[in-house]
Amino acid sequence: MEEATKIIVMGEDPEKLAFKYRGRSVIIVYPKNRRPSSQALLEKRFIKIFSDYAGYPDIESLEIIKNTLLYLLNASYLSNEDKVLVIFTKRGEEHTLFFDLQNLALPTLLKILEDRIDREVAEKLIKMCISIVKRGREGSPAGALFIVGDVTNVKKYIIQKIANPLEGIPREKRTLKDEENFDTIREFALMDGAVIMDESGIAISSGAYVKNLEIGEWILNGKGGRHLAAQSITKFTKAISFVVSSEGIIRIYKDGKLIYELKDF
Repeated sequence: MEEATKIIVMGEDPEKLAFKYRGRSVIIVYPKNRRPSSQALLEKRFIKIFSDYAGYPDIESLEIIKNTLLYLLNASYLSNEDKVLVIFTKRGEEHTLFFDLQNLALPTLLKILEDRIDREVAEKLIKMCISIVKRGREGSPAGALFIVGDVTNVKKYIIQKIANPLEGIPREKRTLKDEENFDTIREFALMDGAVIMDESGIAISSGAYVKNLEIGEWILNGKGGRHLAAQSITKFTKAISFVVSSEGIIRIYKDGKLIYELKDF
């Protein structure tokens, strides 16, 4: 217990578990349709994560816990150096599991992408995609496509069907590294088409349509078209594509292949 650098609580009543460790940094993973109590909201050391899991972890099947760890790693709530204590309840029984993430060597998206785009840009873009998923759930489902890096080559395979709305906006207002710009960039991302970014996280254009080189047609509407566009642009350039589907799944493409998927949060 003293070895743990992070504590994660899950299950039927995660707050009850969290308050046992008041004074320590605790990540509370709320199940679907559960929200924090006013008491939990006042605890500054509690990090609150809202999942889409309708069920709970089971000691006989650790799939939910594995997906939770991967999500927290890729959203930068955990690092590969952390020693993690996972505590969960099911049917009134309390279970604890200890993970040394350095020994597990779980693959992280940031590691996979480090040869193409800035680490901070990758972190911020994951947060941006997660925010689109969350806001879409509050209203109607929302999708988006970000194409990042290798801008010179990417421009060969896109068409700007509408006037680029990002033109005229100062560069400092278009950088993803400043989270004050999230609302602005998010609104442009929710338009039809893709947001094109350079490897340093500057939004270059939005409303861009990708020429799918597999079938030679201009498409980007709907889930199928968005994912096909994301896949093809990364096959013919060194760009990375981040896709938010209307189902709330975030998919990342590199070299024409799906390399990572974040879901259920």
